[in-house]
Parts: sequence; C-alpha cells; structure tokens
Amino acid sequence: MEVSPANRDARPSAFAKLYYFMRPDRGRMVCSLALACVGEVAGMVPYVVIALLAAGLVEGTLTLERAALLAGVAALAHTARFFFTWRSSMMSHRIAFKALRTMREQMAEKMERVPMGTIIDTPTGTFKNRFVDNVNQLEDAIAHFMPELPSNVFGPLLAMTIVFLIDWRMGLAGLATIPLGVLFYAAMMRDYKPKMARYISSEQRMNSSLVEYVNGIQVIKAFGRTASSYGGFSEAVAEYHDSTLAWFRQSWVWMAAVKAVVPCTLLVSLPLGVWLMAQGQLALPAFLTCIVIPLGFVGPLLKFAQAGGMISRMDVCLNVIWDFLGEPELSRPCERVRLAGESFSFENVSFSYHEGAEVLHDVSFETRPSQVTAIVGPSGSGKSTVAKLMAGFWDATSGRVAFGGVDVRDIPFEQLMERVSYVAQDTFLFDCTIADNIRMGRPSASDAEVEAAARAAGCHEFVSRLPQGYATRAGEAGERLSGGEKQRIAIARAILKGAPIVILDEATAYADPENEALVERAISKLVAGKTLVTIAHRLSTVRGADQILVMDAGRIVGRGTHEELLEGCEVYARMWSRYADALSSEAPASSAAREAGGAHDARAAQEGRATQVQEGETRADSGSSAGERKVR
Repeated sequence: MEVSPANRDARPSAFAKLYYFMRPDRGRMVCSLALACVGEVAGMVPYVVIALLAAGLVEGTLTLERAALLAGVAALAHTARFFFTWRSSMMSHRIAFKALRTMREQMAEKMERVPMGTIIDTPTGTFKNRFVDNVNQLEDAIAHFMPELPSNVFGPLLAMTIVFLIDWRMGLAGLATIPLGVLFYAAMMRDYKPKMARYISSEQRMNSSLVEYVNGIQVIKAFGRTASSYGGFSEAVAEYHDSTLAWFRQSWVWMAAVKAVVPCTLLVSLPLGVWLMAQGQLALPAFLTCIVIPLGFVGPLLKFAQAGGMISRMDVCLNVIWDFLGEPELSRPCERVRLAGESFSFENVSFSYHEGAEVLHDVSFETRPSQVTAIVGPSGSGKSTVAKLMAGFWDATSGRVAFGGVDVRDIPFEQLMERVSYVAQDTFLFDCTIADNIRMGRPSASDAEVEAAARAAGCHEFVSRLPQGYATRAGEAGERLSGGEKQRIAIARAILKGAPIVILDEATAYADPENEALVERAISKLVAGKTLVTIAHRLSTVRGADQILVMDAGRIVGRGTHEELLEGCEVYARMWSRYADALSSEAPASSAAREAGGAHDARAAQEGRATQVQEGETRADSGSSAGERKVR
C-alpha cells in the first residue's frame, strides 16, 4: 500500500515520509546518490597517489615523469570529485526545493479541506512553525544528508576493501578504533530521540508564544506587563533553554569522544605495519597505502556518525507535517448537485468540537426564502456554531444540515459558497489593495463594479481619502481604518458576490457607535431582496424579523416573532427585560437618537409589526439589519 498521510494507522519511517514527498523525483534522487558515490571514489584516489609518491621517494625509484603522471592522476581525480559532487549537489538541491514546495502546497491545500475548528483551535505561531521552520529544517536533510549518507558509507567501505585486499591484518588494524567509536555513539543515541523531540517542540512552542506576544504587545504594554512577566512567553523560553541543554548534554561529550577516537587509526596500524615490514611480510608501498587510505575515510565516517541525530531531527520535523496532512477532512463531492430551493433546514442536529463536550443538542429549524431568521441567546449558547454549520465550516456530529433539500455534506463546497455570503464579526483584510479585497467576492468584477459595491456599503468616501484610494494596500490602510470601516469593506465584498443567502454572524459586534449605523445601513443594502440569517447580540435589531430563534445551552428554547416570544418564551422575555433595563439606566439620549427611534417605530408600524416601545428605550436602531431588511 502506498505510504500516505491518509493512512493514519502508523507513522512510516523518516525515509519513507521523505520518499513520499519526492515521488516525482525519485529517479533523479537515485541518480544524485550515484553521482555522490562516484565523487567519493574519486576523492580516495589522491590518498593512493600520496602513498605511491612517498614509497617512490623512500625507495629512490620515483622519476620526474612518474611523479608528474601521479600528480596528473591526482589532479584529474580532484576534478572528477568536484564535478560529480557538484552535479549531485545541484540535483539534490533542486529535488529538495521542489519537495519543500510540495510540502507547503499540500499543507496550504489541506487548510482548505479541514474543518474550520482545526484552524481556529491552532495558534498562528504553530502554522508558522509548520510552514517555515519545520520545512526549512528539512532542506539540509534532502539536499545534503540524503545523497551524502550513502556516499559516506560507500567511500569508507571501498577504501577498507582496498586495504583488506593489500593485507587483511592492516585492514583490521585500520578498523581497530571503530568498535570504541560505535560504543560512544551508542551512548550518545541513548534517549536521543525523545530529547530531540522535546527540543524541537519547545522551540516551536517558543516561536508560537513569540508570535502571540508580538500580536498582543498592545495589551501587554497597556497592562504594564513585560516579556519576562508575560507567563506564556517566559515559560516557553525557559522550556527551550532547558530542553536545549538536555539535548546538548546528551550529545556533546559522546560526539566529542567519537571524533577523538575514530581518527586514531595510526595508533594501531602504524606499529603493526612497521612490525610487518621488519618481518618482511609487507612492502613499503603497501605499508604506506594501508597507512594513508584510512585517513581518507575518517571524514566521511564521522559525517555518517552524525546521521542518527539528523534522522531523529528530520523525523520529528516530518511528523509535524505528516500529522497535519493526516487530519480528518470535510468530505465534499466534486460533481454539482441539483438544489430544490434556497432554504436551510436543521434536522435534529447535534455538534461537538474535536470529540469534546457537545455544544448543540437536537437543533431543528428551517429558514424561508426572502425572509429574516434571527438567532439570539446568551453568550455561549451556540448561535455562532449554528451559523458556521450553515456555511459548511464544520460537519454536524449527528443529524442533518440541508440546503435546498440536499445535505450540505453532499454539496460541493464551491457550489454552496456560490449561494451563501458569510460575514463574521472578525473582519479580515488581506495585505493587497482595497479594491482586490473587495474583488474577492467576485474576482471577475470590473473596477466600476467594485466601486459600485463600495458605494452601496458606504465605503467609497473613506476609501477615496486614502493615499492611493482603492489602490491602497490593506496592510497599510489597516492602521488608519476603524473596525466599522473594515466591516463595511467586508460587506462590500459580500455585496459584490451577490449570493442569495446572507449569514451575518454578529457583524456589528465590534463596531463603534459612530460606525454602527453606517454598518447597519450597509447591511440593509446587502440583504435587500435576499434570505437573511442573522446572529444578533442587540435585541433591538431583530424585533422585525420574520422568525426569531432563541437558543440557550445549545438548544432552541423558543421560536416565533418578537411579540410571540415576549409572551411565550421565558428566556427571551428575560433577555428583553434586561436589555430594556440597561437602556433605561443609560443617560438621556440625544434628540437625534429619539428621532431615529421614532422613525424605526414608524417603519415597523408600516409593516404591521409595531410593538410598544419600552419606556426609556432611546437606542437608535433605525439602521438595524433586521429593521432595515423589513422595510426594503
């Protein structure tokens, strides 16, 4: 069976995971390994040449012509080694960068397919670690370690084969220090992998905490905190310090011992070779060859000794990527389906996040075309979860969420998003131009259509005041725009999209009083003639809704119009009473607010939905999404 992140039964080896990401270039990697091995063989030739030159000098048989010939052979061998190693390195680097790009592309595509909860529950710094740090640390593993590991083994094996062919006793002498080096290496590798895993995880946690620290620096400074007093960051730094020392203590001493012992081949081979020569059992050229050649394979052998640490580090980094790519996905078909209408229906829907406690319990309701459905309830009652299930960000744990009579799990995500505009309370603008941010609603839209959507959303005036107008990058404008202005740009994006279903997830929650009326006016333009589902925290904005769903503790505890719920739903009546009490405790409203409140009541009366204004209520809700929607 093909090794794949989708096979979650067991993690494959580090090499199997690397092999998976290098699938298109497996043949090229084999070629790179072969070139590296040829380069190592060529690199051994100069050592043989040195032995032959030394023997000729000692014996007095070395002529100028022979010396020149041997020097030429050595120079040619050096040139060949450079050429083959260079070609191997170039090839492996191309393969490495292509594999790293594949990893990042697969993770980016994976982010589009996993449930939104997987993204929301993961700190931003963790994604930075996955995409940047983990992937970057694999460059050496692919570009250098992979081709060099076989050559670092092949070169010494070939060299020792030559020595053994000359004299088996000198061959054994050349390997005399290897067992002691292996013993030290085994000591170094004891508990090496968990220490390496702890080191890398602590490094990633520190990076994540650093991102969080930078993002929250305004709050930290406002409350007089410092980097050392901010617990999350200081603890992460301390853990990184401790894990680094634990890892280095494990490897430093033993690796130093390996490097000190393995090169000492002359301690055994030199006296043995002298004794064999004295006994007439070994000629001088053979003696020098057996002495010099082992010196040539010490370097590659020491590199091979570091392979264990590199493999452990590589495996930990790959596991982070591999596990994310193996996350369960939202399964959606590719073929478009036939929809019977444009209404949502929840049928006994229950939902829990990541096998945690259930947050929705047996929820059932239906929206109606061209009508307003408002969802209200205390904080944490499950309102936003319902909205996100509609948008297809998660799948119901049990029950059925249907759109147009079809389970959303059977509708291609692109087809569902064509029919739905989702506007959340947390507005995000990409670091591109304001025009391109709005154009994300419909990439094919012209500049005139973008401007028309901006005018409808009340954006044109403040966008025109920006240094480059619509060509201003949002990253630069973000410092100049208020939350309400950013929200209106998001609404302009939804207006341009033109979807018949609009889901507002507390879209005015973060708007300041000055911008709130403007945001709500923009919303009224967005929802004109469309089906609206609004998650509301201000009850004044939902009094004119066709259907109000009241949620509490993950259940629907009431449904109906404003008047019906005041009479028949205890939770809603209590919420409205608290809302009215909060209004009555505020300072007297301005005459403009009273006029706006009166205008709202007049419009509500025209719809036949007027209710008696609660005494003391002076809130200017004439721009409310539900109220404006009812008088479109």
